[in-house]
Amino acid sequence: MKRTIVLALAGAFVLSLAPASPAQVTAGGPKPLATGPPNWDGVTIDLMSVERKGSVLTVKWAVRNQGAKQADVRFFMTGKTQSTYVLDEESGTKYYALTDKEKNTLASEHEYIGGDAYGISEIVAPGATYRYWVKYPAPPPAVKTINIFFTNSDPFEGVAITDK
Repeated sequence: MKRTIVLALAGAFVLSLAPASPAQVTAGGPKPLATGPPNWDGVTIDLMSVERKGSVLTVKWAVRNQGAKQADVRFFMTGKTQSTYVLDEESGTKYYALTDKEKNTLASEHEYIGGDAYGISEIVAPGATYRYWVKYPAPPPAVKTINIFFTNSDPFEGVAITDK
Protein backbone atom coordinates (compact mmCIF):
# COMPACT_ATOMS: atom_id res chain seq x y z
CA MET A 1 0.00 0.00 0.00
CA LYS A 2 2.81 2.43 0.95
CA ARG A 3 4.63 1.64 -2.28
CA THR A 4 1.45 2.38 -4.34
CA ILE A 5 1.00 5.74 -2.62
CA VAL A 6 4.67 6.65 -3.09
CA LEU A 7 4.55 5.69 -6.78
CA ALA A 8 1.33 7.67 -7.29
CA LEU A 9 2.83 10.73 -5.61
CA ALA A 10 6.05 10.40 -7.60
CA GLY A 11 4.06 10.15 -10.83
CA ALA A 12 2.01 13.21 -9.93
CA PHE A 13 5.20 15.13 -9.14
CA VAL A 14 6.81 14.20 -12.47
CA LEU A 15 3.65 15.24 -14.34
CA SER A 16 3.61 18.57 -12.52
CA LEU A 17 7.12 19.25 -13.86
CA ALA A 18 6.08 18.70 -17.49
CA PRO A 19 6.11 21.99 -19.40
CA ALA A 20 2.70 23.36 -20.24
CA SER A 21 1.96 25.51 -23.25
CA PRO A 22 1.84 28.99 -21.72
CA ALA A 23 -0.75 30.32 -24.13
CA GLN A 24 -3.17 27.38 -24.09
CA VAL A 25 -6.26 27.73 -21.92
CA THR A 26 -8.88 25.32 -20.67
CA ALA A 27 -12.64 25.50 -21.03
CA GLY A 28 -14.54 27.89 -18.81
CA GLY A 29 -13.32 31.29 -17.75
CA PRO A 30 -14.45 34.68 -18.98
CA LYS A 31 -17.01 34.97 -21.77
CA PRO A 32 -15.98 36.73 -25.00
CA LEU A 33 -17.25 40.19 -25.92
CA ALA A 34 -17.69 39.00 -29.51
CA THR A 35 -16.89 35.98 -31.67
CA GLY A 36 -16.08 35.77 -35.35
CA PRO A 37 -14.86 33.26 -37.93
CA PRO A 38 -11.55 34.08 -39.63
CA ASN A 39 -10.46 32.55 -42.94
CA TRP A 40 -8.82 29.55 -41.24
CA ASP A 41 -10.95 26.37 -41.44
CA GLY A 42 -12.48 25.39 -38.11
CA VAL A 43 -11.02 28.38 -36.25
CA THR A 44 -12.90 31.03 -34.28
CA ILE A 45 -11.60 34.29 -32.81
CA ASP A 46 -13.06 35.30 -29.44
CA LEU A 47 -12.55 38.95 -28.54
CA MET A 48 -12.00 38.85 -24.77
CA SER A 49 -11.34 42.46 -23.69
CA VAL A 50 -10.57 45.97 -24.92
CA GLU A 51 -9.20 48.12 -22.11
CA ARG A 52 -7.83 51.66 -22.08
CA LYS A 53 -5.47 52.60 -19.27
CA GLY A 54 -3.87 56.00 -19.68
CA SER A 55 -2.35 56.23 -23.13
CA VAL A 56 -2.44 52.48 -23.86
CA LEU A 57 -5.22 50.32 -25.28
CA THR A 58 -4.87 46.58 -24.62
CA VAL A 59 -6.74 44.09 -26.79
CA LYS A 60 -6.99 40.45 -25.68
CA TRP A 61 -8.40 37.61 -27.76
CA ALA A 62 -8.49 33.85 -28.00
CA VAL A 63 -8.19 31.55 -31.00
CA ARG A 64 -10.17 28.30 -30.84
CA ASN A 65 -9.58 25.48 -33.30
CA GLN A 66 -12.75 23.41 -33.50
CA GLY A 67 -11.69 21.80 -36.76
CA ALA A 68 -10.17 18.40 -37.47
CA LYS A 69 -6.80 19.75 -38.70
CA GLN A 70 -4.17 21.97 -37.14
CA ALA A 71 -4.38 25.63 -38.14
CA ASP A 72 -1.46 27.94 -38.90
CA VAL A 73 -2.71 31.30 -37.59
CA ARG A 74 -0.80 34.54 -38.10
CA PHE A 75 -1.48 38.09 -37.00
CA PHE A 76 0.61 40.66 -38.93
CA MET A 77 1.24 43.57 -36.52
CA THR A 78 4.30 45.50 -37.69
CA GLY A 79 6.10 45.86 -41.00
CA LYS A 80 4.86 46.45 -44.52
CA THR A 81 1.92 44.04 -44.34
CA GLN A 82 0.25 45.17 -41.09
CA SER A 83 -3.26 43.75 -41.08
CA THR A 84 -4.00 43.57 -37.35
CA TYR A 85 -4.86 47.04 -36.01
CA VAL A 86 -7.63 49.11 -34.47
CA LEU A 87 -9.62 51.90 -36.09
CA ASP A 88 -11.45 54.88 -34.66
CA GLU A 89 -14.13 55.07 -37.34
CA GLU A 90 -15.36 58.53 -36.29
CA SER A 91 -12.00 60.21 -36.95
CA GLY A 92 -10.70 57.65 -39.46
CA THR A 93 -7.58 57.10 -37.34
CA LYS A 94 -5.79 53.75 -37.53
CA TYR A 95 -3.77 52.64 -34.52
CA TYR A 96 -0.99 50.12 -35.02
CA ALA A 97 0.69 47.93 -32.39
CA LEU A 98 3.10 49.70 -30.08
CA THR A 99 6.76 48.74 -30.27
CA ASP A 100 9.67 49.14 -27.89
CA LYS A 101 12.92 50.97 -28.71
CA GLU A 102 14.28 47.78 -30.38
CA LYS A 103 11.16 47.72 -32.63
CA ASN A 104 9.73 44.61 -30.90
CA THR A 105 5.95 44.45 -30.98
CA LEU A 106 4.34 44.89 -27.56
CA ALA A 107 2.27 41.75 -27.83
CA SER A 108 2.18 38.20 -26.55
CA GLU A 109 4.64 37.32 -29.35
CA HIS A 110 7.04 39.16 -31.64
CA GLU A 111 8.42 37.00 -34.40
CA TYR A 112 9.12 37.32 -38.08
CA ILE A 113 6.17 35.80 -39.92
CA GLY A 114 7.03 36.59 -43.52
CA GLY A 115 6.11 39.32 -45.95
CA ASP A 116 8.31 41.84 -44.12
CA ALA A 117 6.03 41.57 -41.09
CA TYR A 118 6.31 40.71 -37.43
CA GLY A 119 3.59 39.55 -35.11
CA ILE A 120 2.03 36.38 -33.79
CA SER A 121 2.35 33.00 -35.48
CA GLU A 122 1.02 29.80 -33.95
CA ILE A 123 0.14 26.26 -34.97
CA VAL A 124 -3.16 25.64 -33.18
CA ALA A 125 -3.96 21.95 -32.75
CA PRO A 126 -7.52 20.64 -33.16
CA GLY A 127 -9.47 21.26 -29.96
CA ALA A 128 -6.91 23.78 -28.64
CA THR A 129 -7.52 27.36 -27.55
CA TYR A 130 -4.75 29.97 -27.32
CA ARG A 131 -4.94 33.49 -25.87
CA TYR A 132 -3.11 36.57 -27.10
CA TRP A 133 -2.76 40.26 -26.34
CA VAL A 134 -1.42 43.38 -28.03
CA LYS A 135 -0.95 46.99 -26.95
CA TYR A 136 -1.93 50.01 -29.07
CA PRO A 137 -1.83 53.75 -28.54
CA ALA A 138 -5.14 54.60 -26.89
CA PRO A 139 -7.61 56.79 -28.74
CA PRO A 140 -8.72 59.96 -26.92
CA PRO A 141 -11.00 59.43 -23.86
CA ALA A 142 -14.00 60.75 -25.81
CA VAL A 143 -13.77 57.69 -28.10
CA LYS A 144 -15.98 55.01 -26.50
CA THR A 145 -16.00 52.33 -29.25
CA ILE A 146 -13.39 50.98 -31.62
CA ASN A 147 -13.21 48.66 -34.63
CA ILE A 148 -10.70 45.82 -34.39
CA PHE A 149 -9.16 44.24 -37.47
CA PHE A 150 -7.43 40.86 -37.20
CA THR A 151 -5.48 39.33 -40.09
CA ASN A 152 -7.71 37.11 -42.28
CA SER A 153 -10.92 37.97 -40.43
CA ASP A 154 -13.94 40.20 -40.72
CA PRO A 155 -13.64 43.26 -38.47
CA PHE A 156 -15.13 43.44 -34.99
CA GLU A 157 -17.02 46.72 -35.24
CA GLY A 158 -18.33 49.07 -32.56
CA VAL A 159 -16.56 47.31 -29.69
CA ALA A 160 -16.93 49.17 -26.38
CA ILE A 161 -13.72 50.32 -24.72
CA THR A 162 -13.47 49.68 -20.99
CA ASP A 163 -11.62 52.43 -19.11
CA LYS A 164 -9.40 51.27 -16.23
